[in-house]
Amino acid sequence: MKIFFGDISLVGGIECGETPIDFKVLGQRTIQMLSTIRGSEAKAVDRGNLTTRLEFRVRKKHGTAEIAQHYAIRHASELRNLQSDLTIVGEPSNTTYCLKNAVVSSVESVSNGNVSEHFYKIVGGAVALEEG
Repeated sequence: MKIFFGDISLVGGIECGETPIDFKVLGQRTIQMLSTIRGSEAKAVDRGNLTTRLEFRVRKKHGTAEIAQHYAIRHASELRNLQSDLTIVGEPSNTTYCLKNAVVSSVESVSNGNVSEHFYKIVGGAVALEEG
């Protein structure tokens, strides 16, 4: 699986030796609770909005430990203040999904030797299958 945030590759896929680890998709609907004075029951109303949260980890191999450290240090800054489409491409099927207007709400980066590991939390609306 390859994952792109706009033009930025978060997961390079099989050919790069990168696959998402602990890939999780959480869909949450916006529900409003209504109650009346002296009413015996409250009523749930689905407002039709869907928030999708994606969470995953990825390990990236670098040429040296120093390169891995520098990547871990600057990676979160590269993603701040960006809002873009998140594209997920299945491998080998090339089935493509898109999370429009997504935001990286959190990224945690660590380095160990020449490997950096990143834990992403990304938020957007509904995930849609891309036709084509």
